[in-house]
Amino acid sequence: MSRPTAWLAAAVLLATPLAAQQTVPERTAAERTSSHAEVLAFLDSLAHRGAAIRVGTLGESPQGRRIPYVVAARPMVADPAEAKRSGKPVFYIQGNIHAGEVEGKEAVQRLLRDMTLGPLTRLLDSVIVVWVPMYNTDGNDAFGPATRNRPGQNGPAVVGLRPNGQGLDLNRDYVKQEAPETRGSLALIAAWDPDVWMDLHTTNGSYHGYALTWAPGLNPNQTPANSWTQDKALPEIRARMKQRHQFETFPYGNFRNQHPDSLVLGWDTYESFARYGSNLMGMSRISILSEAYSNDPFAKRIDATYAFVLETMRYMAGKQADLRRVMAQTVAARPDSVAVRSSFAPPTMQPVIAELTRTGEGTGGFARRQRTGEFKTVVMPVVDRFVATRREAIPKAYVLDPQWGEVVAMLRRQGVVVERVAQAWAGQSERFMVDSAVVGTRAFEGHRAMRVEGKWGAAAADSLPVGSYLVSTDQRLGMLAAYLLEPASEDGYTTWNYFDRAVRARAAHPVRRLAALPAVPRTLVP
Repeated sequence: MSRPTAWLAAAVLLATPLAAQQTVPERTAAERTSSHAEVLAFLDSLAHRGAAIRVGTLGESPQGRRIPYVVAARPMVADPAEAKRSGKPVFYIQGNIHAGEVEGKEAVQRLLRDMTLGPLTRLLDSVIVVWVPMYNTDGNDAFGPATRNRPGQNGPAVVGLRPNGQGLDLNRDYVKQEAPETRGSLALIAAWDPDVWMDLHTTNGSYHGYALTWAPGLNPNQTPANSWTQDKALPEIRARMKQRHQFETFPYGNFRNQHPDSLVLGWDTYESFARYGSNLMGMSRISILSEAYSNDPFAKRIDATYAFVLETMRYMAGKQADLRRVMAQTVAARPDSVAVRSSFAPPTMQPVIAELTRTGEGTGGFARRQRTGEFKTVVMPVVDRFVATRREAIPKAYVLDPQWGEVVAMLRRQGVVVERVAQAWAGQSERFMVDSAVVGTRAFEGHRAMRVEGKWGAAAADSLPVGSYLVSTDQRLGMLAAYLLEPASEDGYTTWNYFDRAVRARAAHPVRRLAALPAVPRTLVP
């Protein structure tokens, strides 16, 4: 075969949409979503046809299922260091953290194919993507009727379950890290250090007129990257979604009351806690949550998610100078205080598209209402961000006694640098005096949240034994470390009971603060 003929044959092969390179919804007219085995087979088929991908695993699920991830790059990069040297924006995009919310998984597969074998290959000249198409593998394959597993969602008829194989909500596990999925993904994120982190979901609430809603990181510890994302990037991506794809989008939220006569009460976003992946990641990089509208047909939800991820990548690729600027500012930032508690910011008046409903036996979701198919734009109070209600000064360092190795392990998985004191030290530290420590009456994910009240006292004489842990705040994740270690934090390690055995009213909290780093030898904690 001549060289031109061989080239033409190869081109025809790559242009042919073989069944193996079609997603399950494409093959079934959106009647089904893919199983774990089908996702693995799809990835294998892409690799077999020469796609510019490398497939790895971030570990095994509680039930022993492989959790795949895919690196897509052109040219392929050998490791995260080479990705950084390329200067291209690095994306981390995951679907299926809530396994009944299935369009993210399917959109990721389509995009992966189209960026490596299809019409979007040129985009890989400008970005590097780490894809996790099926984050919750156990929940995905716990198939059952959608009327039970995802009531109110408009197809497909059979889907998986929201929790993982341990019964945990993986999008509430980013602080406590009790799931192997969480620990594996944090390791992958620490290795690749993505500029942009995206998490793909489906709504579970109000009836509205948006194909997709979105949010940046909502924790009030704002960074230059997160502020730019919220105030500049996402509004412009919203405009592209409407102009290029005819999809209406809006900041994520729910109506305070779905009844038509009460819509003017307002539209509110979700909580600011760091237990949510998007909020945690927004404290150190660009973080974007995507929520497809559950009441739209399955095929439309896939299309909307596909378009949103695509336009986000195109936007970031075209704004590399701005992205590099805000990321450099974020990496270099050393704030002098940390927001440990928060509340809704004052609302702004904005037009919101509502899908009108009436009293009846609705299909579930936010309220048992009957859809009418009619839409109305209502100007109402919109809350899409948070403000700090309590701040604490960030010291030079935090200190933990040797017994708190479990807490240190969790800090290390987040990427926080921790050292061990190699010889005893005497100096001064600040201690947090606990006035009250109240444990919640209701358990959540096996924990009863602890709320501590008190204040930091003046520096006083103290000593550190050999093996004490030192967490300097002069590091990229210094603000995150402060948020997790501060006793009064609304979502730190005290909240999640990791200091319970040492926290008592009218006693000092075990976490200490230093105004200066101790002049003693120290070793890095691996």
